[in-house]
Amino acid sequence: MNLQGVCLVGTTHAWVVGDGGMILATCDGGAVWTPQGDTEKDLRAVCFADTERGWAAGRDGTLLRTVDGGSSWQTRSADTTRNLYGISFAPSGRTGWAVGDGGTILVSSDGGSTWQPQGPFGDTHFTRCSAVDDRTAWVVGKHGRILTTTDGGTTWTDCSAPTRSDFKGVFSVSAEQCWAVGRSGTLVWTTDGGTNWSAAQGVTDLDIYGVWASPDGRTVRASGDDGLLIGSDDAGRTWSPCRSGTTKDVVTLALTADAGHGWAAGDDGLILVSVDGGHSWEPQLNGSHKDLVAVHGAGATRTAVGQDGTVLTTTDHGAVWRTGAGTDGLLLWSVHVLEDERHAWAVGAGGAVLVTDDAGASWRRCEVPVEADLFGVHLGPGGRVGYVVGAGGAVLVTDDAGASWRRCEVPVEADLFGVHLGPGGRVGYVVGAGGAVLVTDDAGASWRRRDVPVDADLTYVHAVDDDTAWAVGRTGTLLTTRDGGATWSPRDTGTEAALWAVTFTSQGDRGWAVGDFGTVLVTDDGGQAWKPQDSGTSGNLKSIWASPDGSRAHIVGDGSLVLATSDGGASWTQQVAGTGKNLYGVRILTDTGQGWVVGDGGTILGSRGLDRWAPQPSGTTANLYTLAAASPKTAWTVGRGGVVLVTHDAGASWRPQASGTDKDLLAVSAAADEATAWAAGDLGTIIATRDGGTTWHTRPTPCGDVLWGLDFTDTHTGWAVGLGGTIVHTRDGGDTWQAQDAGTDDDLFGVYAVDGHTCWVVGDRGAVLHTRDGGHTWERKPTDTRQTLHAVAFTPDGGTALGVGRSDTVLISRDGGATWRTGSTGTGMSLWAVQPTTAHRAWIVGDEGSVLSTSDGGATWDRHPYSPEKDAVIHW
Repeated sequence: MNLQGVCLVGTTHAWVVGDGGMILATCDGGAVWTPQGDTEKDLRAVCFADTERGWAAGRDGTLLRTVDGGSSWQTRSADTTRNLYGISFAPSGRTGWAVGDGGTILVSSDGGSTWQPQGPFGDTHFTRCSAVDDRTAWVVGKHGRILTTTDGGTTWTDCSAPTRSDFKGVFSVSAEQCWAVGRSGTLVWTTDGGTNWSAAQGVTDLDIYGVWASPDGRTVRASGDDGLLIGSDDAGRTWSPCRSGTTKDVVTLALTADAGHGWAAGDDGLILVSVDGGHSWEPQLNGSHKDLVAVHGAGATRTAVGQDGTVLTTTDHGAVWRTGAGTDGLLLWSVHVLEDERHAWAVGAGGAVLVTDDAGASWRRCEVPVEADLFGVHLGPGGRVGYVVGAGGAVLVTDDAGASWRRCEVPVEADLFGVHLGPGGRVGYVVGAGGAVLVTDDAGASWRRRDVPVDADLTYVHAVDDDTAWAVGRTGTLLTTRDGGATWSPRDTGTEAALWAVTFTSQGDRGWAVGDFGTVLVTDDGGQAWKPQDSGTSGNLKSIWASPDGSRAHIVGDGSLVLATSDGGASWTQQVAGTGKNLYGVRILTDTGQGWVVGDGGTILGSRGLDRWAPQPSGTTANLYTLAAASPKTAWTVGRGGVVLVTHDAGASWRPQASGTDKDLLAVSAAADEATAWAAGDLGTIIATRDGGTTWHTRPTPCGDVLWGLDFTDTHTGWAVGLGGTIVHTRDGGDTWQAQDAGTDDDLFGVYAVDGHTCWVVGDRGAVLHTRDGGHTWERKPTDTRQTLHAVAFTPDGGTALGVGRSDTVLISRDGGATWRTGSTGTGMSLWAVQPTTAHRAWIVGDEGSVLSTSDGGATWDRHPYSPEKDAVIHW
């Protein structure tokens, strides 16, 4: 889930907003981030005047206002459905502006209660705004557009900078001084109200999205693609990199007036904090916001499970986490990873018992003889014998590695929450509600209830050996047995917080217990004395796993909180894994019923039956923007920083190829000979290969703008499209390219070549263009949408076509493109790629992991298992 806007008030209060209506707030310097709001609309910007009064703007004209620090947010009407990308209020909190598509500038003079349009400004695209006071503001947008007002917006002056680059961010400190940033390293500033502009040269070629400056204009910080954070301390004369510690896009940033404290936010839920003037940044959140309930591991592998079927797995001690598929959105309560690091078991709601044999990449459900919620799972040595416990006294056992399960007779009907076997596998312990404790010493053939000196719910149990075990529970309960469970004695924990998990080293000398309010307790003397450790958070901690020697451990909790230690708990650092990555490319092979999807963070999903999508290893964390298949075995995908990957085994493995460029590659096309392919991207870049990618060569083009789309009909004829109405055409396999007149300066994003004469192109303002004479003339087809369209594709017979774009826009033609009607998928997401396979069936991918298909010509759309839903709250 990408975050798009950040605002801070002092060093303790901050808010970030993003996709799917996400609003996160902190009031303790970022130790805890709490969700706010209840909108599903993507939010793009947020602004606060103080700790109580704030505003947010987003998709479809969404305007939100709070007067209580975000405890409640009210929707305000502006009588527009245009997407809004920027919002900024004067320090007084009275006057503010919001900007967006279609030249939209809205103003409020009553603290955001009501909004009125200003303008008109033509059908342009404004991206951000910055208010200095109640009369002064700056607005930036596409193609270098910059406007300023000094009379509250009654009049606006065009003071555009000498660049055609799209601006993505703006920050003003006065009516005279303003900074603007944008594509391909654009970074300009003025000190005379926009009469003259200075530009930073050679600082970076990456897109810059966020910018901030101190009140005197000497200290400046900017953020952008690939973890870019740069700074100047001499009013822009010189620049140096700041340590970001991430390769994710950093979309927005804000600092206190003295630059002493700041936050930045970006892709995959990334939130960074700086306490040294923005010179270095550390992660506070780095992914999803799903509650995690359990974690277990072996070797370098850890698997965490939780809310809405969330399964996160790392195979490198937590450096990188990835999402599993096939959990059907079930709430998962417990997980156990076997020593081989590939096999694992998870249990959850409705009798769910899931197993993986590929390190969590995919999961399948097992048949069990109960439908009760299952809360705990533990496997013995080798994984053949295992136990599952759950509601209503459910205890299940398998002795054939999960091939079959049977229910055990036990002397309780209480809900059972935890199960753990001793090292030998014959002794086992179960704990549950009301102080329930069960013990077996015959490998589960019989279970006996044991008395304990508490009646609190016991939530977890850990067996150190056959004689020694520890159990934890609510109200700070901690119990131990030294005689195989015959008797139990309490230990003083010094806390009333609910404890949810306990673990020990294999020697039994060092152990931890974790619970609510960031509670971490540690013992170094076998449990005789317990003392608190500083976890660095006040969030609720639900589970802990430690390596046998105790050197490494992971804790998980609410809000996708993941803590890790590699020094035995002396220090804990936050790791949070991402889910819901935006997906940009889809390719379906109709003959074989297989397909791939690609997206943010190196995401590649593959499917053989098109009913379930599973991650495939990409070997990169770079964003992947599109893919092209030459055959069922061979496909290419391209992305950020010139990344090119190829598979020759249907996606079982993907290998990098040297593209010869570091420019972002945004489009790719492949020929059926499996040897010829082309890719296009930033600054008019086009590369080509004729030897399967062993070598790629750059081809000259007559344009320097970004090329967003590329398609070939055969090994000779192709088109590429891009910013400002760019269309270029080749008839010699891409060796030479000629510009064609599109008849528009709208940005063009998607292209579909039918044959050597016929081609379709889509772009801004609902543009649908086509040619039937090889591009000598282009005709614009009427549509009833003004939304930006990202992609267009036709069925193999040419009769049915679909176009997709921003704000869940779907265009459908049933007559070969002669007429188009507007629809939607019902997800509300921006859609990036489409492929119709028949007149009735099509696939679309988009934001937040959306993988969608229709089998009725677009009347209804089905979500597929990878797609996440907006967060809900687990009440414990």
